[in-house]
Amino acid sequence: METYTIPMAIFDFLPNIAFLVGAFFLVKIAVLVRGRPCSRMVMAGALLVALGGILKATWKFLYAANIADIHLFSELQFILLAPGFFGLLIAVIYLARNQAKNSHFAAFAIAPWKLPLLFVMTITSLGAYGILTYLSFRGKVPMAAIGFIFAFVGVLLMGGLASQPQTVSLQWIEQSINTLANFGFAMGCILLYQNYRLKAC
Repeated sequence: METYTIPMAIFDFLPNIAFLVGAFFLVKIAVLVRGRPCSRMVMAGALLVALGGILKATWKFLYAANIADIHLFSELQFILLAPGFFGLLIAVIYLARNQAKNSHFAAFAIAPWKLPLLFVMTITSLGAYGILTYLSFRGKVPMAAIGFIFAFVGVLLMGGLASQPQTVSLQWIEQSINTLANFGFAMGCILLYQNYRLKAC
């Protein structure tokens, strides 16, 4: 049985907050570049991702505080993150296609049913972060690119750590990586949005 502490559970809300900040600015980029339909796709994908993360953090908090063990909250993370990141990937591809047209601008210790969702979530999140890195370099916003690279590397590191025995110290490391990755995503989205806004003026 996994062991969580209350400070660890509270800390697990940080990456979700950082992700939502980044998603807010990604939605604004989509409105500027591709209009409301694309921004709705970003918003839908981001809300699914955030909801999955917040439910997992909520379960962890309730469990650590001995209030309740609503394990469904934990399991829903995989169900929500896979389509959420897929939606983000489609929207970001749409953004990148617009950029091309307008150049002036290990064996996991995991339940078997989660594996396909984990695969989709990993591939789509890596794809979204990779394309956002490309858009940042193309728009000459290297600091935004660095933020998205942090997010990209964070996904890879989290995947590698998922196969390890889940000790308390390892979970602190995983949550720290996840937090840094999501702050990188937020920073990248904010800087990229500022760049798009300046070009729109």
